[in-house]
Amino acid sequence: MERHLKQLTIALMYLLILAIIAGGIYLLIKPELPSCSDGIQNQGEVGIDCGGPCSFCPEQPRKNLEIIFTEAIETQDNYVDLVVKIKNPNRDWGADSFSYLFELYDASGNLIVSKEGNSYVLPHETKYAIEQRILADSEIFSVEFKITDIAWQELVDYEEVELLVRNLEFKQSENLSRLTGTLENRSSYDLDKIGIYTVLFDKDSNVLGAGKTEIRTLLSKESRYFEIKWPFLIEGQIEKADTMAKTNVFLDQNFMRRHGGDREKFQEY
Repeated sequence: MERHLKQLTIALMYLLILAIIAGGIYLLIKPELPSCSDGIQNQGEVGIDCGGPCSFCPEQPRKNLEIIFTEAIETQDNYVDLVVKIKNPNRDWGADSFSYLFELYDASGNLIVSKEGNSYVLPHETKYAIEQRILADSEIFSVEFKITDIAWQELVDYEEVELLVRNLEFKQSENLSRLTGTLENRSSYDLDKIGIYTVLFDKDSNVLGAGKTEIRTLLSKESRYFEIKWPFLIEGQIEKADTMAKTNVFLDQNFMRRHGGDREKFQEY
């Protein structure tokens, strides 16, 4: 009995030695993975899993903007207006520019017409992109919207520029429809260019119309009258005019000096 125990002990010792040797060989030949434990992005750490709590790895933007809806609105003489509602789910990342493409198809899946455009989007922003007077000489069956490229950029401790739209009024007369209102700049920034976008809905949330205009040079605490026109009568009963005022703060050097991130922006396709 004592002899068997001695043999078993020797065998276990050999196995332990072999395990130690194998572990040592693995540690010598395994590739060294990047780590963010030093708090510095000096080993390609961006976008990797550091294997534990990691307050140093930056938040990365999600791959896609969210498309809430896309619509083609028939206007007159075979022309359509195109609108898409976009949401950016990223907390600290926006895009100082992105390119997009509308594609309109008939019932057989044939491409009728396409329309390119470009815009920008701020962190946690929901916005419209609108293209007007697009000639479509066939009946539209479906509309597709694609982001073709986007340049992400970080904004640190970003707070939305406060632009207040008020006093909205929709009117129609003869062959003209128009939406009027007042835009107030409640921010502490003087703004060079502000886009105003509106989408008109009926009581069942069907899109009846979409339009846009632009205001130049709106000073801090200043208010300005605006007007969006359509050279035709919009059919249906307008119950809601969802109107947004947007400005590209990425072009404002004062704003970017305060909120712009240190990391370089990067392109994504």
